[in-house]
Order: sequence, then C-alpha cells, then structure tokens
Amino acid sequence: MQDFSNLMDSTNQYPFQVNWGANQVYLLGADPAFYQDAAFLDQRAIRPGMQGSWQDWDQVRAEALSSHASPLGLIFHIGHCGSTLISRALGLLNGLFCLREPLPFRDLAISWTDRTAPWTQKTEAALLEDMAALRALWARTPGAAGTSIVKTTSFCSLMAAPWLAHFPKDRAVCLSMAPEVYLATVLGAPAYITDLAGGAKPRMVSLMEATGADLAPLSSLSPGELGAMTYLAEMTNMQQAADVAGDRMLRVDFDRYLKDPAETLIALSQHFGHPAGEQTIATALVNPVLGRYSKATDYAFSATDRRDRLAASRAENRSEIAKGMNWLVSFARTHDLAANALRAFGYAS
Repeated sequence: MQDFSNLMDSTNQYPFQVNWGANQVYLLGADPAFYQDAAFLDQRAIRPGMQGSWQDWDQVRAEALSSHASPLGLIFHIGHCGSTLISRALGLLNGLFCLREPLPFRDLAISWTDRTAPWTQKTEAALLEDMAALRALWARTPGAAGTSIVKTTSFCSLMAAPWLAHFPKDRAVCLSMAPEVYLATVLGAPAYITDLAGGAKPRMVSLMEATGADLAPLSSLSPGELGAMTYLAEMTNMQQAADVAGDRMLRVDFDRYLKDPAETLIALSQHFGHPAGEQTIATALVNPVLGRYSKATDYAFSATDRRDRLAASRAENRSEIAKGMNWLVSFARTHDLAANALRAFGYAS
C-alpha cells in the first residue's frame, strides 16, 4: 500500500485529475513555478519532464480527510471578467497562494448538477465527501501560515452556495461586470460564443433550479440571448452564495478594479485574512506579469487593448447585444432572484 503520510505536508504532489469511474487520482509532481505559471490547472499546464502517477482515490481521500484543513479562499466569477488577472495579482501578495481552475473542480460542478438525476453515479453525500477531500488538498500552501485561494472555472459558481454552506470557515469573492460589458466581451470572439454553448447545460440547470424558470431550448437562443442566459445563471448563483455566506462573500466589479486596482487588492487581501499595506500592493501592481494577457503571459494586453476590443465588438455586434439585454431585462422583471443579483452588484435590473 502506498504511503501518503507526507501528502498533506507540502504542495509537492498535486491532485491533477480524478478518474471517478476507476476511483483513482493522478498525483503530479509540482514545484512552485508550476502553480505560479499555470492559468489553468489542466493539460495546458503540463511542462516537459513533469512526472506523476495514478493512485487509489480512497487512500488519498482518507489521508486528506484525516488532516486539519486550513480555511480556503475561492474566486467565483461570470467568465471573461479578469478573474485570472486578479488571481495572479493576489498571488504576488505575502501569505496568499493561488490555484487557477483545478480540473477536478469542474468535474464536481458537473456531478452536482446531476446529483438528483436517475443517472447520477454519486449521491450528494458522496459528492460532499469528495469536495471535503479535494478542499483539504487544495488548502495546502508552501508556507505554514499561508492561505490558498482557488479560482474556479466560471460555470463552477453553481457550487458557490453549497460550498460555502458546507464549509463555514471558507471565504469567497464573486467577480462580475456590468451585463452590457459582458455581452460586448463574449460576442467579440467566436471562440467565446462556442464556449458558452459548450457550458450551457450546467448553467441552464442551475438557473432553472434557482428560479423555477422554464427556459427556451438552447437551439432557439441567439448568441446574445445565450450570453444573457449565461450571465444571469452565474449572477443568480452568486446571489445564492451571498444569501448563505453573508459577509464571507465579497462582490467585486472588474471595471471598478481597473479604475483603482490598489483599493480592490487591499480589500481582497483583508477579506482573505492577510492584509497587505499600500507599498506591498504598489510593488505587486508594477510586476510585469500583470501587464500581460493573464491566460497566456507571452502576450501583452493592456486596459487600452481591452477598451479597443470592446468598442469594436459594440460596433459589430450591436444587434446581438441588444437582443441579449432585452432577454436579460425581461427575465429579471419576472424573477426576483435575478433582479436582486443585479441590484446587489449595483447594476440596474
């Protein structure tokens, strides 16, 4: 039997993937640079020469659950709203260790939407146990006094409320931007629209579950309407998280961050229990990595570049943006949870 007695002592073995059917976990040998560099903790993060091995998930889970897990921080978001940039900025501050989009978190979110379906392979209780074990593994930090912050994939916000209810010491940030800005962003890139269609199922399930709405078939939605549905699914998930967690959930608007990143980072560092001073924040903000495209740091990408892209998308996609906004306003008028979510962020419903 494999000895996992030192598994929880460091971040040297990362639970890269869980094969739920085979009940195995792939533990990947990882150094600090692996976590620092990765925009997505999936296949894109693997570097030449990295090694790992498949291990029995029951054994690893038992070791993880037997440890005292530190409180975990989480970043939930609507997608394409600066979450990777903010995660990288937080990772530059003392005491904060950031993980971006762990692959098993996505699996948990998909399984959660199916938890009451006849075809589900895991009960809610079993999913909660898997969540607790992965949470303990993600909560490990290189330094004993640090706090780990997991930035989730956008559709994983459907996990925000159950997660914060089940783990009452965890804290979260919910990141968004105004609906028109979101629509202009996602409609400006064909790949983003493809991603929205690919992630529609868990979002539609969560939005119907949260509001009781009868949604039109995906095939009948225009790109703008699909963007609006996606946006409101994430926003209602975040509102449910706030209802559960109270002040353990902090709302952040990305455009407000861009106007005053120092003020936002000070608030975020305090929220996650490691207050950073103005000089520390100033030093972090001049780090060159924050002036690059956060998902692929080989490329420069500035606030000016973002404004230019938004302007181009608004000119090209005016009709679809209008369709999306009309869908969103109509839905919010008849579903209080969606309207409350918009108002809580300061967006008119």
